[in-house]
Amino acid sequence: MSGRMWRRMGLLGMVLFSSVLCGCWDSTNLETIDYITAIGVDYKEGKFILYSQLIDFAAVAKTEGPKKEKSPVWVGRGSGITFYDAYNEMQKASQTMMSTEQLKVVVIREPAMTQLDEILDALNRVRVARYTSWMFGTRAKIEEVFVTDHFFGRSQQTSLLYNPKDQMRRVSMIEPLNMQRFVANYNEKAMTVLLPSVRTTTRTWKENEEPLLTEEIDGLYAFKLKDKATYFPIDKIEGIRWFNADFQRYLIAVVDAGGDKATIAIEESRHKIEVKFKDGEPLYTVRLKLTGEVAEVGMGMKRNDMTEQLEKKVRDQVLEAYKQGIKQGEDLLNLEEELFRHHAKEWKKLHKQTKWLPGINDLDVKVNVVLKHSGGFILK
Repeated sequence: MSGRMWRRMGLLGMVLFSSVLCGCWDSTNLETIDYITAIGVDYKEGKFILYSQLIDFAAVAKTEGPKKEKSPVWVGRGSGITFYDAYNEMQKASQTMMSTEQLKVVVIREPAMTQLDEILDALNRVRVARYTSWMFGTRAKIEEVFVTDHFFGRSQQTSLLYNPKDQMRRVSMIEPLNMQRFVANYNEKAMTVLLPSVRTTTRTWKENEEPLLTEEIDGLYAFKLKDKATYFPIDKIEGIRWFNADFQRYLIAVVDAGGDKATIAIEESRHKIEVKFKDGEPLYTVRLKLTGEVAEVGMGMKRNDMTEQLEKKVRDQVLEAYKQGIKQGEDLLNLEEELFRHHAKEWKKLHKQTKWLPGINDLDVKVNVVLKHSGGFILK
């Protein structure tokens, strides 16, 4: 048989073989999938109430030019005796297949926190769910949290829920937690987990004359030994911010004895916890070093007055947060963790109790403020 004939037969074989090849039989077009970007969980009368937020990714991608229309958002709701029973109920009315591969936010309403173990099990057992999802608690209605307004018609993905670290760069307060860190700390015996709480407000911004519904951090939930969560409003725990490992910036105002005022921009906060023992009981000293610059100052206030008033105010804030926690049975400064990591023998003795707490007067706070410069004016 000639070489030419062999080539013809080979070509014919390739054509016949390709005719029986299968394509990607299980492929799915992206436009036929609804990607859930946020999940909210509530619990009422023995049933889980699940909320899902869907975002139009095409609207997110279109960033050129000004936008006048509000970016669309869809919120689904389902209820059931288990987490996935509620999820399945929601899917029944879904127009396409739903996926949690793009899950970025988990919001737990306060009544559902009694079922937190089951919620975490359901979310983490599904391997497509993201461990990097941001976690929040709330007392607000989840439907409201998921349909807030945004400047210039921007997407929901520019919101506080999706970008909590952006807010940290402007106003450092409670450190954001992703699911991975929350679960790791939640399972530690010596750790108190501080979960940021979010709410909605119409008091701050308006579009023309119409109030805008926006999000804000209003406090935190403290979890210890998987016990019932304790809520603390933000105005009672302002001292927490100085222990934030990701602290970046905060403006704080002070007033001296003569009524002169100043505002200092704190740009760095470092802390050290020291432990000493007296009669077998630990006594704590927290040393804080704050570094910042003068943002504004009244003409009569001097540098020494400014640093003195600031050190006193920060010290009072820390002690207030600590005492608020102890009164409600929570170690908000995680002093027990320091004991666990560096004094394990003593910790084991104290931890024979079900839930150990330091005494309300067992903390001393020392603050040192360093002002780098005072802007364009000389400060006396």
